[in-house]
Amino acid sequence: MFRNYLKIAFRNIKIHTGYSLINVTGLAVGMACCILILFFVFDELSYDKFHENHDRIYRVTRKWFNQDGVVSLHLGHVAPPIAPLLENDFQEILHSVRMNRIGGLLVGNNSVFFEETRFFFAEEDVFKVFTFDMVAGDFETALRDPFTIVITEEMAEKYFGDENPIGKSLTLQVAPHKADMKVTGVIKSLPHNSHFHADFLGSFKTYEIVAGEQELQSWVSNNYATYILMIENYDINRLRSQLDSFIDRHMSQGMSEKTKLQLQPLTDIHLRSHLDSEIEANSDITYVYVFSIIAFFVLLIACVNFMNLATARSAGRAKEVGLRKVVGAQRTQLIRQFLSESIITTVISLLIALVIVLLVLPKFNQFVGKDLSLNIIENISLLFLPFLIAIFVGLISGIYPAVFLSAFKPVRILRGNLDRRKKGLSFRAVLVVFQFATSIILIICVGIVTGQLGYMQTRNLGFDEEHVVVLPSNPAIAERLEAFKSRLLRNPNILSVSAAKRVPSGRLLDSAGASVMSGETSQPITFRIAQLRVDYDYIPTFKMEMVAGRNFSREMGTDVDQAFIVNETAVRRIGWKSPEEAIGKGFGYGSRKGQIIGVVKDFHFESLHQEISPIVMFISSVDLNQISVRISPQNIPQTMAFLKGTWAEVRPNYPFSYYFIDENFDQIYRSEENLQRIFSYFAFLSVVIGCLGLFGLAAYSAERRTKEIGIRKVLGASAPGLAFLLSKEFTKWALLANVIAWPTAYLVMSRWLQNFAYRSGIGLGTFLLAGGLAWVIAFLTVCYQAIKASLADPVTALKYE
Repeated sequence: MFRNYLKIAFRNIKIHTGYSLINVTGLAVGMACCILILFFVFDELSYDKFHENHDRIYRVTRKWFNQDGVVSLHLGHVAPPIAPLLENDFQEILHSVRMNRIGGLLVGNNSVFFEETRFFFAEEDVFKVFTFDMVAGDFETALRDPFTIVITEEMAEKYFGDENPIGKSLTLQVAPHKADMKVTGVIKSLPHNSHFHADFLGSFKTYEIVAGEQELQSWVSNNYATYILMIENYDINRLRSQLDSFIDRHMSQGMSEKTKLQLQPLTDIHLRSHLDSEIEANSDITYVYVFSIIAFFVLLIACVNFMNLATARSAGRAKEVGLRKVVGAQRTQLIRQFLSESIITTVISLLIALVIVLLVLPKFNQFVGKDLSLNIIENISLLFLPFLIAIFVGLISGIYPAVFLSAFKPVRILRGNLDRRKKGLSFRAVLVVFQFATSIILIICVGIVTGQLGYMQTRNLGFDEEHVVVLPSNPAIAERLEAFKSRLLRNPNILSVSAAKRVPSGRLLDSAGASVMSGETSQPITFRIAQLRVDYDYIPTFKMEMVAGRNFSREMGTDVDQAFIVNETAVRRIGWKSPEEAIGKGFGYGSRKGQIIGVVKDFHFESLHQEISPIVMFISSVDLNQISVRISPQNIPQTMAFLKGTWAEVRPNYPFSYYFIDENFDQIYRSEENLQRIFSYFAFLSVVIGCLGLFGLAAYSAERRTKEIGIRKVLGASAPGLAFLLSKEFTKWALLANVIAWPTAYLVMSRWLQNFAYRSGIGLGTFLLAGGLAWVIAFLTVCYQAIKASLADPVTALKYE
């Protein structure tokens, strides 16, 4: 019987080549999209699960609160005393580990140095908490002693070539410190699906010697990624409930009202963590949901095509169903037959889909920034996933046509009185409306995401972000900063130079307690004011605008330790009625006391995801680790060559590294750009697949009405009139789809825009454009078949059948 089903299935494919091609093409494209996105989703969900104890590892994070209870800061790093104290106080913690990533670190072998960005000092228990693959060395002793280091295979080859690195030394240099580190282990690089990646793991005891006891006992130096490994089958909520008392016990009573610790599951970090400090940029679970939904609906649109064409062609198979029932076929047998045909079609589509995936995968990897592959040997689940999709699609696509066709009454069929119930027609209309509603929703999403992206890229940030190069600094340069700046400014293409701890496009992570003078008394400020340690040229270098008062001046001796400049947001939050009212007011920040000398116009230091924070600037000679250089837009290559040459003279053996502020802002919005592109691609594919189905339905409708068209032409009907007659039903469905699509898209995109503190809004034009575009596409698709039928010779039409 199954062989008979196969024979009939292939015979139908051969006879109805056009419809079969539409079905196979639509299903192949839909399944290819689904497979690609599922690969992406499974990869995103796999982050950090390669660690043997991933379900028992938690990261310790820290929150700070304003006096009004609002969270002012939430860091993924905590103070250094927390890890050992947690392990000491709670026996349920098997191991704790601290890691500190060091920036601007030079690593060298002999006289060759490289700047390494993935260098961590880590405690020796790091190998007991996380799962590393040790190639050479011993986990137990690798980081036990001071001045030892573990490196990856890539770094071993980079610094030692083919030599065995074990026992050899690497020189570390981070001004003003320098140390020789003995290589005691070689590990394989962490896989891509890890929330952090380390090329070097230096022993934490080395860091303790260099940093000193005062740093390691500080509760304000929140620079340490801290993880704990719990005992098996432990309810983590028990530990969570005791963290407030832990803070009060070790800091001071009542301190837990100002700062709290939280425990974050390791496997939540990549998709569900967007804290103010992260080791690496994370993804977002929202995009996983969005991509999964898109994959499902693109595949569903392809299934709808199959159902529509199968039910539309029902009359062509009615006699077959009637004869089979007359000779004894049961309805269940007919359902199995039609489902078998459906699954055969989807299997053929699957083979084509896999070819499409193989061809598209390199571009898709480049698009999502991953290295996905169809390597079945490494991932056996890849062998079953596509076939499960094919079976699923075959059943979903074929179940309704199978039930629909098998329900035909043999007596009516053989009498030529086929029961064309309205139910079938109305359901087909619902399917077409669903197709176009989905396409319209995706088109609207493309328009809104594109509008928001354009808004972010063109919004006035409150300063000039173009042509500003940022270079790393160090204490040696900071000590002779003015001489270094004068040296750079001798080049006519360098317009201004400034040094600061933080520059726009970064994060505002530094703050201290602030107060204002009210008469003779000091009133504490109850909200967080972020700090910027700057020099005298910071504001002019970024072309920020002063709205009241003045900039810092070298001629004013008190500016170095008593002057403050705040932004407009700080003025409003403090309660002053105007920027002018703030000038001259007494102000305290941390241990510094003085007065406000100026108010700078609000500017977007961070991305548009965050609201503009209250900011205070003051002159500092310490921690100025970034040098901003405004250059002329002319002769940029020559200017960069000059900077590189000057850097080589000032910092010999130190690699020249830099970035542009505007490029950094663009990088911040990279996820929105990816979202816009993926919406565009899948909106296009959904429209194409939907048009394939409409094309097939229109062709079949024209074929079914061949005699009617011939009679109408004989009676004088015009070609445009016939085209309108045949297309009005389909275009009506496309218009009806807007009723469903518009409110759905509005709700979804309104929620998405809530992720931005500053947003472009949703205009009616986007909806009108999407609806009109869908209608035009539907009309043109159907019109082609309608015009073709209307131009046919009526004599041939009247001889039809």
